[in-house]
Order: sequence, then C-alpha cells, then structure tokens
Amino acid sequence: MSKIKKFLKEFPKWLGLYLGLCGLVFFNLFIFEEAQQQIIFSTWSSKTAGEWYLIKGTIPLLEKINNTSSTINKYFGWINPIGYLAYHAYNQAEVEQIKSLKALVFANSPELFNGEIIEFNFTQSEMIPENEYYIFKNGNISVLSAHDKIPQRITGKVQFINQEIIIDLRKK
Repeated sequence: MSKIKKFLKEFPKWLGLYLGLCGLVFFNLFIFEEAQQQIIFSTWSSKTAGEWYLIKGTIPLLEKINNTSSTINKYFGWINPIGYLAYHAYNQAEVEQIKSLKALVFANSPELFNGEIIEFNFTQSEMIPENEYYIFKNGNISVLSAHDKIPQRITGKVQFINQEIIIDLRKK
C-alpha cells in the first residue's frame, strides 16, 4: 500500500512538471499560429482592395513565422506527440497557404516578383519564332525558350522590362 501512496503523492508533482513543459512549448506555438492567422486575415481586405503589394509583403513574414514554428515543433514538439502532429499539420497547411498567396499576387501583379524566381502555370496564347529562340506569350507575360515547346509549369526568374513580364528559360 505504501507504493500506491507514494505514487499518489509524487504523481501530481511530475504531472505538473510535464504539463508545464508542454505549456512552455505549445503555448508559444499557439501564439505563432495566431500571428499567422492575423496576417492571413489582413490579406482578405487587401485582396478586396486590390492592394497586391500588401499581400506580397506578408509572404516573407509568414515564411519566417512558419519556419520558426516548424523548428520549435521539430526539436521540442516530441514532448507531446499529439500536439507535435497537430502543429506539423498546421505548418504544412501554412506552406500551401503561402504558395496560394504567391500565385494570387503573381496572377494579379506579376511585376511585384521582379528579380525573383517563381513557379507558375502558363498557357500560351501565341508563339513567335525568333532567330535562335521562341517567344511564348499570354497577355503581358513572355516566356523565352530555345525549344518550340514549353511545359505548362514554368519555373524562372521574373524580369519586368517595359511593362512586360519576361521569363527566360534559356538562362539556367
């Protein structure tokens, strides 16, 4: 009987220590999650107003917060396996949210990505053969390629020249 009494006496202390450590880790992860949600909420009104530069400005902050949260969860989340799985899923979902925001901004204001490498779907409306390359156009976006066919999914560096977006696939 003394083992049971000792257990009942010691258990609350150890449970409290465990819950305190869990709180130390997961309360902070919760605050990071709330910060990400606040940023996402701010993009809604920016989208309504067509202020794409404001949405573009949120992307690096979302990435930074998500990377920090992911790192904390990776190294300390094991203390609560269910919490670890929940925040791992949340961080993965946030990566997809960031991709969606990038796509939204690029579709509406691609010049904001000048000098950056971006990946996007592209459907050509015309092809213009040049001497040693081809120009694939759709609206104000031109994709330059050494080949007469290009993939639908394009990855390249955005150049904003004379009010035109140019992605040069010849440069690697």
